[in-house]
Amino acid sequence: MNDEQVMHAMGIDDAYHVERVLASGAGGTTELVTLDGSGPFVRKRIPAKLARRGVWASLVECDSARLPRVEATYEMPREFVVVCDYVPGENLEQLVAARGRLGEKDALQIVIQLCEAVGALHAHGIIHRDISPTNVIVAADGAHLIDLGIARFRVEGATRDTTQLGTYGFASPEQYGFAQTDARSDVYSLGRMLGYLLTGVMPAEGEKYEAALEDDSLISPDLRAVIQRASAMEPSARYQSAEAFAAAIGGEKDAAPDEAADSVEPPTFGPAPRRRNWVKALLAVMAAVAFVAAVAIIFAQTLGAGEKDAGAPVADEPAQSQPQQQPEDDAEDAGGASAAPVTDENPLEIVESGWSSDSAGYISYAFALRNNSGDSTIEYPTVTITGRADDGSVVFSQDQVLGVIYPGQTIWWAAPAGNGTAPDSVEFAVSEPDGHNASMATGEASTYSISNLSVVEDGFGSKSFTGEVTLEHEGDEVFDMGSVAILVVLRDEAGRVIYGGQAFVDRPAQGASRSFEVSCFNPPDYASYEVHALTW
Repeated sequence: MNDEQVMHAMGIDDAYHVERVLASGAGGTTELVTLDGSGPFVRKRIPAKLARRGVWASLVECDSARLPRVEATYEMPREFVVVCDYVPGENLEQLVAARGRLGEKDALQIVIQLCEAVGALHAHGIIHRDISPTNVIVAADGAHLIDLGIARFRVEGATRDTTQLGTYGFASPEQYGFAQTDARSDVYSLGRMLGYLLTGVMPAEGEKYEAALEDDSLISPDLRAVIQRASAMEPSARYQSAEAFAAAIGGEKDAAPDEAADSVEPPTFGPAPRRRNWVKALLAVMAAVAFVAAVAIIFAQTLGAGEKDAGAPVADEPAQSQPQQQPEDDAEDAGGASAAPVTDENPLEIVESGWSSDSAGYISYAFALRNNSGDSTIEYPTVTITGRADDGSVVFSQDQVLGVIYPGQTIWWAAPAGNGTAPDSVEFAVSEPDGHNASMATGEASTYSISNLSVVEDGFGSKSFTGEVTLEHEGDEVFDMGSVAILVVLRDEAGRVIYGGQAFVDRPAQGASRSFEVSCFNPPDYASYEVHALTW
């Protein structure tokens, strides 16, 4: 972005008044805003590296009134910003918490309406990937599916998503790196959603959810079979579209038993009206006024700048650290983040890496990434994993975006990759950060300890690495899904990395522990192993 574009975007951004922050996490910040006294509107600020601009552009063409109506989009130096209409109501998590599980008739009606929204997205090639109770608003006119912050297009020929995101319990297995997400991934989430509405139990509660799902007093056997098929582990075993799932629900709806007498009736759902798209005209006028003001301010600052220092360069000497070690506080930077200068030398370095392939041609890898800078915090570092054949041709390539890495910190990552063709070699290359994702160091990393480790074999060559993770100190990571990534690294007799496995658990409170199990399917023979934890 040039200076003129930056000032124009700042003018638009400043025209909105933030009423309150609705949510904040890895996918960005969601705010309730007004514009010159009009609104409210929902504004989502998405980190530039995570923004799917084409998805939001295609959303404009979706004609389902159960999806967000995009009023405006604009680019900030480090963010892509989307403004949508506001739908008044409570989300499904709030509704179930307040009223308990829903009766069958109401639950089916809501999920059928969600199938309508999801079907419209799929018709434009968009996969939502985060259909969860907090992303469904129940208004007077029915259910609305919101928050497309991690939605993506299906990519022909790809075997896995480049980033593994979603809400634990509702996200499909594909979203943890086993395959590329597609329409069936959203069907999985819709099936879990229906199970949640009927039982009142979150799928993330595991055995409790499964037990509730088997309770005939909560769910009829025929409807249970529909839910189980929709949320099957293998995508080919599920309903292949949202429309097919809705049709199956419709068939069960006719035979649904009467609701219990104490079932709470939600509002009567009618057709969802379309809202007027008049914001852009008003926004253009206000942006012009703000733009003139911004120019005047910058001009005045330029005149008064004189020979003022431009800032200190990034330190040349790398700072050493151990995995999960928190950096020392810098008293001078305690007041907040500021842009960090970027040198010609990439401060990020892959210090260890390794991989192995299985009989199906897929690989499992692990790498350690270090930030050698003395004062630059890097947000969303990106590592490209490229598999090559013996003639040098590319077999597969995928990017892994991580959260944040502080000065002197080393973090580990492990995951599966590939497309079923075993490579002859694998390269790990880290992208050089720029001014958009480098800032002066503020805050610190979370620190974890691992204890009570053991290895359990299943008798068929697979191993499960179990233990407990304890949050020793809660840090300030910008990339935070409320989870901890548990990363298993296997080494050979020479100490070289030969395999990596991963699992995710809910992050415990500071000082508390949570048990974990990382299942590694037919890993290679190894001499030693280690386990790392990373905020996710």
